Amino acid sequence: MDLKNSRICGLALRFNYDNPEDFRSELRSIYEQEDLSREEIGMLLALDFAYSSTFDEAREFDSSGTDLKLLAEGVYSLSYFYARNSEDKIAYLVSKLAVDHIARECEREQEINLKILHMMTSFEMGFGEETLLLFEELMKLEKYVPVQKRFEYYNDLGLVSTQLRTGGNPLRFYEKAKELAGSPVRALMVQLNMIDYLYSKNMFKEALKLLDKTESCNVVSINGYRLMINLKILLQMSSLARATAVADQLESLIRSHGEWTDIAVSYIFLGHFYVKIGNISKAQNYLNLLKSLPDESLTNYIRGETLILEASIMQAKGEHFRALENSVGAFETLTLYSTTSPHLKDFVNNLFGSISAVFTQLIRELRLKDSYTALHTLRVLKICYEFGKELELEKIDLFNLSIGAMLHDYGKVDIPFDLLNKPSKLTEEEFTEIMNHPVYGERYLRDLNFPIAIRDIVRHHHERIDGKGYPDGLKGDEIHKLVQIVAVADVFDALTTDRPYRKAITKEKALEYLEEKGDQLISKGLLSRFIRFAQHKEISIQEKEITVLWRSIISELFK
Repeated sequence: MDLKNSRICGLALRFNYDNPEDFRSELRSIYEQEDLSREEIGMLLALDFAYSSTFDEAREFDSSGTDLKLLAEGVYSLSYFYARNSEDKIAYLVSKLAVDHIARECEREQEINLKILHMMTSFEMGFGEETLLLFEELMKLEKYVPVQKRFEYYNDLGLVSTQLRTGGNPLRFYEKAKELAGSPVRALMVQLNMIDYLYSKNMFKEALKLLDKTESCNVVSINGYRLMINLKILLQMSSLARATAVADQLESLIRSHGEWTDIAVSYIFLGHFYVKIGNISKAQNYLNLLKSLPDESLTNYIRGETLILEASIMQAKGEHFRALENSVGAFETLTLYSTTSPHLKDFVNNLFGSISAVFTQLIRELRLKDSYTALHTLRVLKICYEFGKELELEKIDLFNLSIGAMLHDYGKVDIPFDLLNKPSKLTEEEFTEIMNHPVYGERYLRDLNFPIAIRDIVRHHHERIDGKGYPDGLKGDEIHKLVQIVAVADVFDALTTDRPYRKAITKEKALEYLEEKGDQLISKGLLSRFIRFAQHKEISIQEKEITVLWRSIISELFK
């Protein structure tokens, strides 16, 4: 239903707890003063139901005499109204309240209606488990779906099946929806959904061939959807001449229709287009538009895609590590959505080449300065990565830990070779210079725009839990868990490898040392976990393994 009563629209868009008395007063006033249709009365009942249920307020209208069918119709219209106005969180809230509180009391037809609605609002919010649960329930209700709802039923099952890998074939649902479309516009919508499915399967030529057979229509949202699919397929095929023409059409549509349902998605792919053709300032403009959107209009999908676009811009500027950090965050957010896979995986593969080249160069520089430090760096990286996995760290923490471990001693490139390898005791002045290497390393990474979490590891890996470390004398909880992991791995590897001024000790002796002195180094709980880990792990690595190691790490992060 397209809601035409401006007072009901205005009240619906003031759905908050700022002034409940005013809200309820306006609810009653509209009911008494306006000449309302049945649908509009249903909307008022739905607003009353949703508001009272959300904010634990008494109902304005007597619920005992409420027409349940009318309330269910009103809830459906209200949730749909919020979705059309990019208020996805409230649309989800309203549909959830309906499924939790009234669906079971409704007739089967309305129960199905409300569950389809809630499946799609859950889907838009990125709530995968909830969406799949409703998908499975609705699959069992197929024979009860009323004729007038079957198009929506099959089309929505196709959308969910495409994105969430339900195990079914989305094309089966789309074919049924197409048979039931009943109008050219709805048939086009299903066709576009089928093309998006082919895109998700990397079948770009097939998708484009099918898309070329479709024609634009006068429904803005569907025409915009068609242009967006066209643009993202052409970007994957590197067909930039055609992509330029499509981008021009999409921008023209945005200028003539300032607000429509998928405008955020159009910003995303226009941003990627401008990155692809090297116009970074224009890409940044679209990123800024995305970031300026109100929080309530941002679904998990939009947030994740925004991170990918930002990462693409960072990569184009040479900020490879910040780009990779963004990509890890995006991947965690977008794992739910299969249609993001082609451009995310393509981007990550390109990014890996840049990251690998940077690390190879860093190791080369360290080796030229001090061959021990180069291999020590790789061993500490591998220890930290394996220990981080055993601790079941979040992917973004595992990412920061791995790169921080890799770069923890990079500041030593500014320390004289003779000083690093002096076999006799260091003078106080010499030791002071050695103690500067974390500061040198952090400063270098800051100049390269590395993420702050990685810079903290580099600067603080010689801090100690008892406050006797350097360079800042941090203690206790002031030292981040990731920093503590690198600190203990650094000490463990140093103890078990030969140095110019002393011979290595055995792993057993090193662990005895950590058991005796380790609580001055890191927290007791983390120390106990590390000792158990080190007792059953053997870590060895050669410099030539760096590319293989990093491919393994990045593959794990994006699994």
